[in-house]
Amino acid sequence: MLNRAKTALVAFGAVLALAILHFTGLILPIENGLRYTFSPVGSFLSSMGTGLKSKTQDYKSLAECQEHSSDVERRLGTVSVDYVRLKALEEENSVLRTMLGYLQKKDFDSVMARVISRSVAPEKSIVMIDRGSKDGLEIGLAVIVGEGIYVGKVTGIQEHTATVTLIPDPTSRVAISLTGQHKLIGLLEGKGNGTAVATLIPQEEPIKENDILVTAGTDEKIPGDLAIGMVNRIIGQPIDPFKSASIEPLVSLDFVEMVAILKPKTNK
Repeated sequence: MLNRAKTALVAFGAVLALAILHFTGLILPIENGLRYTFSPVGSFLSSMGTGLKSKTQDYKSLAECQEHSSDVERRLGTVSVDYVRLKALEEENSVLRTMLGYLQKKDFDSVMARVISRSVAPEKSIVMIDRGSKDGLEIGLAVIVGEGIYVGKVTGIQEHTATVTLIPDPTSRVAISLTGQHKLIGLLEGKGNGTAVATLIPQEEPIKENDILVTAGTDEKIPGDLAIGMVNRIIGQPIDPFKSASIEPLVSLDFVEMVAILKPKTNK
């Protein structure tokens, strides 16, 4: 017990002595030396703390940047999809306006339809549309695009769908005339692989390259004066009774999406 009291008294005395020396400035050189000695350690610990804080902020900023980048990519993707849809709708509306303007001018009864499938075989040229007998369609009706461009006729009918055989199909046949003549001059036959040939044209018919062929109007359900194609080349010899002509289509049938089916006029 006595030893503890002595120890406490000595410690108190030492602290009191150091305090007196500090305030009197007698140990200032010693304090400065200790401060100089341990200053690098403090600076090192301080810089480590600052570095760790900076690294943490950097990692946080990187994560935020990555998240922002991903968000921007998502938004750009959405905008791109919306733009494509908008362009498709604009093109479709333009096609519809053109066809409707022509149909109103000619006063045709018609049904608008969308192509829902098409043949991929070179020797066939058929499409399926999303209108059928429920919509008043019949076998043999003319199918057009744009401003009265004939592309084929209905050859198969179901309740809600129909099959359209296009001009290049080997089974396709339609009576033809020259623009403004209103008379039969031959027959347009499909040859497959996207081609068609005008045949059985009398040698005396004044048909030449770049002439536009139209429907003759002699087919029961196909009106006359529907544009078909342009004469590309005359085939045959002057001594032959008939000549032929290769025909260049006026539209690319591979990309037809909207069509109009011409119906017989109903008596009102």
